[in-house]
Amino acid sequence: MHDDTLSSHARRRFVAAAGLGLGALALARPGRAQEPFPSKPIHILVGAGAGGSTDITARLVGDKLAKLLGQPVVIENKPGASGTMSVAQTVRSPADGHTLVWVGNSVMAISPYLYKNPGYDVKTLIPVSQATSSGFILVASPALGVNNVKELVAYGKANPGKLSFGSNGVNGSLHLLAELLKAEGGFDALHVPFKGGAESAAAILGGNVHFLFDALSSNIPLVRSGKLKALAVTGPQREKQLPDVPTMAEQGFPGMTTEVFFGLVAPPGTPDPVVRKLNAAMKTALDDPELRTALQKSGNEPKYSTPEAFRALVDREGARFQALLVAKGVQPE
Repeated sequence: MHDDTLSSHARRRFVAAAGLGLGALALARPGRAQEPFPSKPIHILVGAGAGGSTDITARLVGDKLAKLLGQPVVIENKPGASGTMSVAQTVRSPADGHTLVWVGNSVMAISPYLYKNPGYDVKTLIPVSQATSSGFILVASPALGVNNVKELVAYGKANPGKLSFGSNGVNGSLHLLAELLKAEGGFDALHVPFKGGAESAAAILGGNVHFLFDALSSNIPLVRSGKLKALAVTGPQREKQLPDVPTMAEQGFPGMTTEVFFGLVAPPGTPDPVVRKLNAAMKTALDDPELRTALQKSGNEPKYSTPEAFRALVDREGARFQALLVAKGVQPE
């Protein structure tokens, strides 16, 4: 009887100990959410074709991230619908940090207010970090004979109906910047839209339009060669590549200070630890002298930001362009 009682106590102690052991093992076993990140190649979707400045910049950053994160970074070009297709596809991807999208002004600050259903809600996207910043540039045909913004405005006022400007499409950032200049300067000019930046550049070089806003990088050689006249840059400071060209603010148009930005965004619901790890990798990458030099040569200034600062930039630029669209009476399509 005594031996049976001891055996019963021993059995209970064994079962309890075994239960504790199994519980400890269950706690120690990593679940899917606890897998180290990244655990496989990272795909960055780019809403532009291969070989362009947007694609080149994304690849420069992606190559550096691959070395830092220990996984391949695959750039996938997904052009179409002004870049919105790449964001819409990212939104439908697993929110684990292995699919990201390279974004800029258009898809983050214009398309959300231009289309009723661009395929994503910009407010639910998870900013990782800004990557680059540069100002737009305002250029004119040398034949027009103007040297700065005030002279352009004065010419427009003195010659109503004679000025025209080009852009890479209706209601894009380049078109809306020119509309803002017209409103602030109090003059009129005819908008001539083209299918892309290459066509609009050909138009101003051929004398078919008088002025336009464009990306800085593609215009530096044209300005230096004298084929185009640089009137202003739109960034908060003068550009290092063209130090003699004043900003819009310096010429009395502070409301036109704006920047071209690119950066990385993750799908809604991406875990914060994953976002923070990606953000830390972006900071290290953008501090690298080799990458900084390569980006600057392409006309882009490296610019790291926290996720919160990137969100604030998107919100600020979005509010600016939304106000412009409303002022022009543009209804979301």
